[in-house]
Order: sequence, then structure tokens, then C-alpha cells
Amino acid sequence: MELIHGDFASGGEFAPREDGSATTLMTPEKNPETLLAAVGTGCRESFSLLYDDFSAALFGIVLGIVKNRAEAEEVLQEVFLSIWRKAGKYDKGMGKATTWLITIARNKAIDHLRSRQRREQLHENAGKENFIENAEPRPDSPLIASEQAEEVREALKALPDDMRRVLELAYFHSLTQTEISEFLHQPLGTIKSRIRRGMERVRLLLKDNAGG
Repeated sequence: MELIHGDFASGGEFAPREDGSATTLMTPEKNPETLLAAVGTGCRESFSLLYDDFSAALFGIVLGIVKNRAEAEEVLQEVFLSIWRKAGKYDKGMGKATTWLITIARNKAIDHLRSRQRREQLHENAGKENFIENAEPRPDSPLIASEQAEEVREALKALPDDMRRVLELAYFHSLTQTEISEFLHQPLGTIKSRIRRGMERVRLLLKDNAGG
């Protein structure tokens, strides 16, 4: 399993530590707590030994959660990069070193799984319909409830593309503002602003069309 071990063991570049400390050379002891404490000081050899001792077990934990070998290998790299960066914060009073390592692995795997599930859901929602042309509006939509769907469609066509797209996703596809932000890869604040300004413009358009 070709992961990050080779880079670390061969003296390659390490990711920056959270505390900004430099690496140091020392003779490590093969005890999880001692190894982790040494890694916290920047000992590369201790990190290599820690990887040798725990990578297989942590990989099994990650694979059991994400259910995909390739993705599990990617997550395991993230796990050990996180260990390298955070080892200096480990304290024996927090519990056993093995428990600390397992917690990092589980959290990384769960985060990855949730991210993957959210992406899949967003892609599924986007693929179900061809957005506004084929979408059926939700009857309980705050924007659409008091207006005819066709009038709303016409009003949306008059909006700039960026405003129209977020309103389509919000009110015709039931995505939350956070989901829209993730789907479009745009800041949440930008999405909120576009929805607010877009709704104001749609209401004005509907009012003008109604003659008053």
C-alpha cells in the first residue's frame, strides 16, 4: 500500500506543524505514548515507527467506514498528516495514545463519508430535472406560494444568471443555502445575498406585471 510512509521515511518534506516547530533528531522508543510525544517534537524516525505500528490498524478502521479502498488510502494519508501536525498537542491526560489515534482516524473517515454523501445528493438533485424548464415548483415555497408558477418563471428569466440560478436551486429544487453554496462552490454569504436581492427583484417584477 503506497501511501505517505515513503516520503516521511526518506526524509522528504513534511507538512507544516500546527505549532510551527521544526523537526528534531532523537532515538525513539517503541511505546505509543512515547512515540507520539517524540513526534510532537518533530522526530521523523518516531513518526515512521508510529506509521509502521499503526497504519494497518487505522486503515482497517477507515476502510470499514468509507467502504472504498482507494478513498480509504486517501483518508489514511490525511489521518497521518493530521497526526504529524497535531502530535504536539497530545497529552497523556487525554487518554491512551492509541485511543487518540483511533479518534482522529474515525473522525477523518466520517468527515470524508459525509462529504461524499452530500456531493452525491447534490449531483442527484441536479440531475433529476433540467432545472427551471422542467421543474415543478414547491407549493409551500415562500416565494411561489402567493404567485402563479408561470409568472414566477417569467420573472426569473429577467434576472441575471447568478441570481436566477440560486433562486431556481432554492425554490424549485429545495436546496438549503448551505447546499447551494457547496454545489456552486461559492461563499455562503454570496449565496444569501443573491437570494435576498433576487427575491426583491422578483417581487418588484411581479408587482409591475400585476399593474400596481
